[in-house]
Amino acid sequence: MSAGLASWLADLEGAFGEVSGSALALEGLVISSRHEAAPALHGAYLGLMSPAGAVQIGIASSQEGCRSLARGLMGMGPEEELPEAEVADAVCEIINIVAGGFKARLRDRATPMQMGLPVFIRGAIQSTERVAVQVAEGLVGSVPVALLLVHPRSGSEA
Repeated sequence: MSAGLASWLADLEGAFGEVSGSALALEGLVISSRHEAAPALHGAYLGLMSPAGAVQIGIASSQEGCRSLARGLMGMGPEEELPEAEVADAVCEIINIVAGGFKARLRDRATPMQMGLPVFIRGAIQSTERVAVQVAEGLVGSVPVALLLVHPRSGSEA
């Protein structure tokens, strides 16, 4: 599954950009850096599995950034409060929507993938000898975001 992963982060950026401009009413995703160090941010992750292997995609931000993304999805104003559980649920729903667009972008270049259930994680995920993390960080509107692609390192596919 590692063939072509270099372009998959760009596909994730494109899928999130589409969702942020429509479902979240946040315009102008601007990526400021791409790297391999996962930031210590809160976020939602979703696994995509196929016979060829598995990857996870993620959207992460600060606590306030996650709250802003959730408010955008729910059509709420910046002054409206949301309980943390609703923020987590909303960010998980956002990654579900993004995953659909991500899969569509990969349709002609990857084996068909099945989506897993999203999870919300507080804090950084860790790279290991077998798992790599690619990160695109930037802003959508004024909200800081990190888009993450978690995948097996070359040669470590099971």
